[in-house]
Amino acid sequence: MLRRVVLRAPSNVRAFATTAEESMRLSLLKALDATHVEVNDISGGCGSMYKIEVVSAAFEGKTRVAQHRMVNEVIKEEIGGMHGLTLKTLTPAQFKPTS
Repeated sequence: MLRRVVLRAPSNVRAFATTAEESMRLSLLKALDATHVEVNDISGGCGSMYKIEVVSAAFEGKTRVAQHRMVNEVIKEEIGGMHGLTLKTLTPAQFKPTS
């Protein structure tokens, strides 16, 4: 009987970003004048589920719903091909970078 061995890197280790991740990251950086954008494919590599964190001064004074709408507007074409999306939006004052 043959067994298939699957080697996986820990979830916090990323060898490279996919084209979709990098495209969304650059679009969000530019459109929202963001100081930090992190886009991660959390679907296991098939590109159907993403976790996105965006830090931008453009979010100041806006509700979380309004902030998420701003992000959704920037990546609306990519959202059409997704199964799910987790968003975290922060102002620069709220952002605490991890070491």
